[in-house]
Amino acid sequence: MPEKIGHPIDGIEEYNNPVPRWLMWLLYFTMLVAVVYWIMYPGWWPGALGWSSAGMYREEVAASEARYAAMRPKKADINVLIHDPGAIAEGTKIFAQNCTPCHGAEARGDTGIGPNLTDKTWIYGGKPEQIVHTITNGTANGMPTWGPQLGEEKIQKAAAFVHSLGGGE
Repeated sequence: MPEKIGHPIDGIEEYNNPVPRWLMWLLYFTMLVAVVYWIMYPGWWPGALGWSSAGMYREEVAASEARYAAMRPKKADINVLIHDPGAIAEGTKIFAQNCTPCHGAEARGDTGIGPNLTDKTWIYGGKPEQIVHTITNGTANGMPTWGPQLGEEKIQKAAAFVHSLGGGE
């Protein structure tokens, strides 16, 4: 029987029972694992392995980008779309929904708000890239910014239609 510690409280005596050896070895092993982990992985220092959660995130994003790149729609090239009848037809619908209130149904500026898009004189340039820039960013003379509302694909198709009107360069 283990010996008593020798200070009874309220008539209760306490025995001097040592902690079991297996539990002490488990404690020492846990401490060893913690020290090894602290050396290998970052805490307030970079760690022996050079691993970081930010680096792991960048690797996962790069792997994801590579994996899903084929599923992502390709960026339309305006110089290709101006020769694509399907894109011009879709651009006609986009123009009719968004641009006719200012430029008129025939794009001749009949409403008195927007300029004529069928003539040869263009204030902001008639090259395909310039048309896309004008639609996307708007102008200081009252053309609204359509970039956020339409998105890049619709803007490119609308620009292809506007270019097909014959006024562009």
